[in-house]
Amino acid sequence: MHIDMGGVLDHFGERMKRLAIYDPLYRLGRKTKKDHSSQDIPYYELGMLTLLFFFENMIVRQKTSGVKELAAFLYKVNDGKIDMNREEFLELAREIIDVFRPSNGSRNSMTFYNWETKQEETIYYSILKAARADVKSNTQYYTLDDQGLELIFSSKEYFSEFQISINQLLLRKQLEKGEFIGALRQVDEMSLSVENLRERLMKIKHEVTRSIVSEETYERYKNLIEDIHVRLARENQEFDELQDFVRLTKDSLKYQIENEKDKKAYTLMLKIDQQLEAVHHEHSKLLQDSIVLRTHALEAAQQALYFIGLDNFNFQQDIVGAMMGKPLPLHASKTFVEPFLKVARSREWYPLSVFGKQRIEKRTEEETGRAFLEGASEEQLNQHKEQLKAYFKEVMLEARELLKGRTCITLEEICSSLEEKESVLLEQRLFYDFWIMLHQKSPIDLDELDDESLLSGVKEVLRGMTNSIKVRENEGEIEKYERFTITNMEIDLTLEVKAGEDDGI
Repeated sequence: MHIDMGGVLDHFGERMKRLAIYDPLYRLGRKTKKDHSSQDIPYYELGMLTLLFFFENMIVRQKTSGVKELAAFLYKVNDGKIDMNREEFLELAREIIDVFRPSNGSRNSMTFYNWETKQEETIYYSILKAARADVKSNTQYYTLDDQGLELIFSSKEYFSEFQISINQLLLRKQLEKGEFIGALRQVDEMSLSVENLRERLMKIKHEVTRSIVSEETYERYKNLIEDIHVRLARENQEFDELQDFVRLTKDSLKYQIENEKDKKAYTLMLKIDQQLEAVHHEHSKLLQDSIVLRTHALEAAQQALYFIGLDNFNFQQDIVGAMMGKPLPLHASKTFVEPFLKVARSREWYPLSVFGKQRIEKRTEEETGRAFLEGASEEQLNQHKEQLKAYFKEVMLEARELLKGRTCITLEEICSSLEEKESVLLEQRLFYDFWIMLHQKSPIDLDELDDESLLSGVKEVLRGMTNSIKVRENEGEIEKYERFTITNMEIDLTLEVKAGEDDGI
């Protein structure tokens, strides 16, 4: 028997790369720590729960998920199975996140021998990535990276009703990477998913009118329709954000057409924008249909259920026969018949009620509304100023770590170091505003800055190193994050000896 070796070894490296993303779960599974009851902590399962937690937060657009939120989720799910307190669950959450995203800044990797290329290779992958940070509370938030999403998708055959949400996540990722052909395919898949969902709604509409024969069935269909409506509303919100993102991407490509490749990319973006708008329009119709289904169809089914009860109700058999067949005591008979009797009504009016206290209220300022918006208070302004000082101090600390005895450094070196650390500073507009402000104020005499200055934190970081900051433009531009571009700069921190000072001569 002849075996085609090329077919066996084809794409061997890609297959190993797909298997590598499971390695963090295996590493968690090899941990042998025990709880207070001397039972093994199920790290493997908790790792999977962690991935599902961040995946659900991505679907509902929750962007503030960190260690504390994960610990609270695991503690709630645990429900006493693992004998640990809340503080220990917080430490457990840090330990799990550290496996998925090492705290030392290094990336997860796996080295293997590639039998296709006949050489040893190392592949890098990322399960979790930093989403944003709260500088005030020193809190880091996380979200699933591309390989984390692949791991989640490979763990379950998702039902068709979740397909649109999955397509939306993949479409955004492909647009961010510039994979416009794949993004166009995702839009086509979303169109098919919308059509399938339309057929399902029609089927449910028909089932509602003919299948509801009991209160239990009614409640089941009511909950099903409510779930569909909530999911459609959430998907519609994501469609709005996707269309804004597509238009921004299209506008940015419009002004960057330099060759045939750029022209082709712009043409694909036009198709994506056009087809996504069509899919969004059809999806909006589904949202309206779900509202109609939730109101009119369910209301009609409830009325039908009421009349079915009336048609099946026989007063002679169910009431008279029950009372006369087995004679009941007088008080029992009254209780038995009471639901079928009219409620007694008595209208009376007491003349002296006109002299009672009347409720007269004056409309408050909040009810009448304010004509003008109020400005920020002095306390709010001071709080914002302190936050800016702390932020500028943090940025200068990052720059000082790279000096290593030097007095000059470029902004390119600082940004490259932050990129290696996967720092969220590069994603924040204030980071670039800081260097622009230094360039505008250059040269800056640190000795003249008081404690009220926004650069007082910078002065504290550089104390003993220099007494001045000079920022000059340098060659080249820096674009470490897709939203921001800044001219390279040279930061000179040479110590200046002022006239009248003792220079040691």
